[in-house]
Amino acid sequence: MFETGQDPDRAQTAQGSALSRQTLRAARTREALLASAQKIFARDGFEAARIEDIAAEAGRTRGAFYANFESKADVFLALRNEQVRRQARELRGRLDSLAPGESRADAVRAHLMELLFKPEEMLLEIEFKLFALRHPNMRSTLAEMHLNASTSIGKEELPELFPDQSRALAEMRRDTLAIEAILEGFALNMLFNPGVLDRADPDCAYLKQIVRSSLDQILSDKL
Repeated sequence: MFETGQDPDRAQTAQGSALSRQTLRAARTREALLASAQKIFARDGFEAARIEDIAAEAGRTRGAFYANFESKADVFLALRNEQVRRQARELRGRLDSLAPGESRADAVRAHLMELLFKPEEMLLEIEFKLFALRHPNMRSTLAEMHLNASTSIGKEELPELFPDQSRALAEMRRDTLAIEAILEGFALNMLFNPGVLDRADPDCAYLKQIVRSSLDQILSDKL
């Protein structure tokens, strides 16, 4: 019931504005927590990361964390899914900007090569898998969630790369893990011994040669 003399339309507009502001604040809080979690997980690893540290890095409270996520594992999975979707959209933008005659395969290879030089994202992928291996009771569930997210997001964001019926699901899942093995392995070893695999070298001739050659073995008949 509205008070006598109150304009119902104005009251509804004010209520809608308040809800919009609340929704915006909630979205910003979630984004801040995800960004903080990526930094803390990459720095400390999943096991050592503390919810207090994630909340503090984001300028939020423990209560704000638990309003958005049930646990560290929950934010970990949400962060990885956000990362996969962002990577897919980056590739989507690259493909959409191709000029007539430009190679789609070259664009996909270039995108994958760039992921090598995003160490926090690569470390997050590695940490996700190490966490699963340290918890055998969760490994099969997490492995399935990992592949389901990768393939479903890929199909949604990049449908032309995942045409229906053209490839068996088992082949797609195998190729996903094979590409990740190449990228994560090189990214980890560049960070481990940068004096040998020099990620600061702007040409990165050795990496371009060997990584692209490895990727070609997987992608040559897919694009």
